[in-house]
Amino acid sequence: MTLKRTSRVYQKEWLKKNRNLKILDLGCSSKNYWPEANHYADLDDFSEEFNKLNLKYTQIKKDHKLPFKDKEFDYVILSHVLEHVPNLIEFISEVERISKAGYIELPTKLNDNLVFGCDEDDIGHKWWFEYDDIKNTFIYSKKIDALEKFVTVGQIWKFEKFFADSLFIQTYWEDKINISKGEIIKFEKKIYFLTLIRKYFSKKLRVLFSKK
Repeated sequence: MTLKRTSRVYQKEWLKKNRNLKILDLGCSSKNYWPEANHYADLDDFSEEFNKLNLKYTQIKKDHKLPFKDKEFDYVILSHVLEHVPNLIEFISEVERISKAGYIELPTKLNDNLVFGCDEDDIGHKWWFEYDDIKNTFIYSKKIDALEKFVTVGQIWKFEKFFADSLFIQTYWEDKINISKGEIIKFEKKIYFLTLIRKYFSKKLRVLFSKK
């Protein structure tokens, strides 16, 4: 039973060296899929797009068991998927059932409070995640908006090179995905972007006038 930190780069290189494995990219869409996989699946019907690429695709149904056999895959990729899933524990159990191991990438709580465009009522982010390095387990709690978002999805990826550890949780698992529920986090008052801007310029002006 293993759950540990890793990196996306390392996992991609490892998969390239193990092409003989049966690899599923689950929840990939037709734009953000991993070319290292050899089977793809999502809620939407992307079969036409993947067929054109000569890649195997399976459409899955919401709130249903995954349409795969027990341990059918050697490795499953979950890149920015778990934060969207309403029935989180049941879904993780299904992932453990169909695969022997895999990669999980999640946004940190900071990431989730910077980026807008991920809060659609039906498919938006529902959970916050932390990684407990002592117990090697995920800690999840209900997502809370503590900050008015002001960064796009495209912009946040530009910061990855410098702030990857602050923005993304990247992990590898075997046999079982350790996860437990954390305490509900409460905020008395949401922080608004305009408030941050006013404080920023106020400080800049104070520094400027203090030099005169």
